[in-house]
Amino acid sequence: MTSRLTSSLLNRTRRPLSALALDSAQAQFQLPAMPASLSMRPSKQRFDPSQHLTLDGPKSIHTLSAFGMDSKALNVPDFGATEPFRLFPKETVSIINSELEKYAMETTYRSPPFAPCVMRGLAHKSDFIRDLWEAPQLQSLLSSIVGIPIEPHPMAFERAHINVQEQKYSDSEMAQVLERQEAVDEQPVFGWHTDSQPFVCITMLSDPPEGAIGGETHVQKSNGEVVKLQFPAAGYSYLLQGSVIPHAAMPALNYKRVTMITSFVPSNPLFSEQTDLDLAIKYSPKKELTDEFVKYRCDYMSKRLKLLKREGLGSTSDGVEFCEKLLDEIMSDLKHTKDSLSRVKDVLTKP
Repeated sequence: MTSRLTSSLLNRTRRPLSALALDSAQAQFQLPAMPASLSMRPSKQRFDPSQHLTLDGPKSIHTLSAFGMDSKALNVPDFGATEPFRLFPKETVSIINSELEKYAMETTYRSPPFAPCVMRGLAHKSDFIRDLWEAPQLQSLLSSIVGIPIEPHPMAFERAHINVQEQKYSDSEMAQVLERQEAVDEQPVFGWHTDSQPFVCITMLSDPPEGAIGGETHVQKSNGEVVKLQFPAAGYSYLLQGSVIPHAAMPALNYKRVTMITSFVPSNPLFSEQTDLDLAIKYSPKKELTDEFVKYRCDYMSKRLKLLKREGLGSTSDGVEFCEKLLDEIMSDLKHTKDSLSRVKDVLTKP
């Protein structure tokens, strides 16, 4: 039976264990020290939130309830996804794309399971991109959308991941397809899935042409109905609770689609978080990614244990129940971390 201490919070937030989840332990995670192979070099342009962010927020937000999902049963915020909204002005997009070009040779990994080309580690390389995603103004906006404090994923490899999707049909081929009124290929480039990270912010870095076909993200309601999220222009983003909502990326048929993906986690370590290595290990520097994962998971579990020690709630029945639940979750965290490493062991041993 859920105690009085936890019941109301469990009905409206992402797996909190007590009221502490909303008003304590707000210190953010710190990135681990960067290995020499991922050394950062200063950008020509310094990040300025007053110039490089658009903080108006989305005009429309889809709730989990509207998608037919029970946020109370899932113990998550009743946030599903935003419609695309402008987050970065054109100047910012131009700077980001120049940083991508600058570090292309050092961060490009081709032919992962879902894209012809990805770029990884830009938050290790570019101080402009690092400062952009760490901006308190941006975190405040995204937190207000979700309904709980969130922050960029402590693993820098999970920030500013770039997917480059080449145009599927040439202009002449596309014209012939449309002229013959043929059905276009609706197979996703990355099939239906949920994420191991709680939240994801996806930003468009290339301008779709007038009459753009494809390139949407499809998100699925509980009844199977599909909502299509389409970017109108570069600099637009959407936020998604990707750990709960099934989604799929569709092919861009008549244009090149470049997107930047940054994962977010709850700022408070009392919220459960289940990042794994299963997919990322296939297109990231193996040693650096694994080191970052282990350091992050140890830091996360350490913060949870320190909260347990500090609060000393074992003197009441409600407090004992809180301690038992948190210890169960920490033991589950340990197993999750070990299992994730075990699943990628063979990948790590390959040259």
